[in-house]
Amino acid sequence: MKKNLNIPKTFFGFLVASLFFWVLINLSKTYTSEVNYDINYINLPQQKTLINIPLKSINLLVKGTGFNLLSTNISNEPLQLDIEKVNRKTGNNYYFLSKNLHANIQSQLKSGIELIQTQKDSIPLKIGTLTSKNIPLKSNLNITFQLGFDLAKPITIKPDSILISGDETELKNISFLNLEKLDLKNVSESINIKSKIIIPKNDSFKITNKEVDIIVAVDKFTEGEIEIPVTIKNAPEGINIFPKKIKLIYKVGLTNFNKITPDLFNVECDYNESNTKGISYLTPRVQSHSDLVTIVRVVPDKIDFLIHE
Repeated sequence: MKKNLNIPKTFFGFLVASLFFWVLINLSKTYTSEVNYDINYINLPQQKTLINIPLKSINLLVKGTGFNLLSTNISNEPLQLDIEKVNRKTGNNYYFLSKNLHANIQSQLKSGIELIQTQKDSIPLKIGTLTSKNIPLKSNLNITFQLGFDLAKPITIKPDSILISGDETELKNISFLNLEKLDLKNVSESINIKSKIIIPKNDSFKITNKEVDIIVAVDKFTEGEIEIPVTIKNAPEGINIFPKKIKLIYKVGLTNFNKITPDLFNVECDYNESNTKGISYLTPRVQSHSDLVTIVRVVPDKIDFLIHE
């Protein structure tokens, strides 16, 4: 038969009380301990900026009773470091000397906590001149189209640039920002998509928005042809050309097919070019054309001429 142990309830009471007094006695003693504090940097001049985030926290060797150290480890306020009191080294490099911060840090510690030592001799940071600049954006699309489809017009980014603020010397080296790479496959209709801006890894940079709209206008394309009169540049008297018109073969989106007229094109031959090369024909060149079309070929690609004395 098992015997039940009858432990008096008073025993547990004495045990709990003993533990309580033991904890009180030990927490009343003075200890030296290392405590980690977050850092806030204050009073940064209006036209200045911190280049990258400097030291975010620091370990302090402190002394205090167990009660005070326990409450400090559970909850402590960030240390405030006044940038107006920072020392300059060279260029954008600055630093705080820990020995010069001793009194200031001590004044920010909880009552009953004594600062023994800062575990770093110095706290470095970089301070630059704050400026703003509009940076153009560049899309990074990899598009494949269904057969017969293509871009109806150049890809549009809205907005096409963003205002970025940061250190003057850092911004000087940025001429554009890329958008995230996107793969669009088997495209056969217009698309409006969001794309994130790839921001350089620099904590001092601040931007107005982090993503933009990319508008990809797509159309089904077909070939068209049109006859255009040819003009002769530097033409001598009595020149006669054949043919007097050439045919342009072009690619155009179906939605714009009926908008294409001869006055949207200019084809020119330069007599001096043929005379200099010693050739007996003129070469027609498209000097201007509508943005709605892509020139495929010119027919014919040679113009015969005669000069009547």
